[in-house]
Amino acid sequence: MKTMILTIACTVLFIKNTSAQLPETNFKNYIGVGIGYSLDRINDQNFSPLNQKGNTLVYSLFYERHSENILKIALKYGNGNLNSGPKDRFKTSYYFGNIDVSYFKNVSPSQSSTKFYIGGAYTLKVLYMDWFDRDAFSFVSTNGLSISGLISKELNEKQRIESSVSIPFLQLLSRPPYNGVDEHIIENQDNPISIALDGKLTSFKKYKAINWNVNYRYEILDHFDWKADYTLNIQKVDDVNEFKSISNHISTSILYKF
Repeated sequence: MKTMILTIACTVLFIKNTSAQLPETNFKNYIGVGIGYSLDRINDQNFSPLNQKGNTLVYSLFYERHSENILKIALKYGNGNLNSGPKDRFKTSYYFGNIDVSYFKNVSPSQSSTKFYIGGAYTLKVLYMDWFDRDAFSFVSTNGLSISGLISKELNEKQRIESSVSIPFLQLLSRPPYNGVDEHIIENQDNPISIALDGKLTSFKKYKAINWNVNYRYEILDHFDWKADYTLNIQKVDDVNEFKSISNHISTSILYKF
């Protein structure tokens, strides 16, 4: 928990320090809401030897600040059912949520129509699976820092396309013991946030992930943009009981510019 607090504090100080160096004019602020569809493939040996597949609606809320550099804050949530086994007869409910704060610094000439950015992010990811009323559950929670890169291409005054990639390098990983609970889970069963954040510092060898996003944005009115997104997220935990997941997420959103 202390490591998690230190990680968040370092991220906040980094963003505050870099934001203070930005020019005070030519800012564009955006707030937006979106809805999407996620196709998920999961194999959690801590929960079941079967490959599981599911799909669900995903709801998102986000804020962006664009100037020479870019600040983004995003929240996502979704829940649905996973199917597995012969004729998909076994069903598992699953829930996931993400919080992401990322900052990108421009490394291209200001007048260029194609801009390259480098930066970092703090991300919290939680995935929880529950085999309905059979007392079988599992979860994967990570939070920490990632390195990121972004390319932005201005097609014309009203259209832009972006692509970004993020790879974690300092993460706290939280997983339950195999087919059981530990003392911390028992003590905090009514406080899932505490369980999700009670991770242990993990190495890149044990936890690997990559997040790739591409989006198209169109200015439909002076103060409103429309955006279409595709995101690919891959995670793998190399542990006694391996975990693997692949998520394909498409979404559409409306942004208010001010």
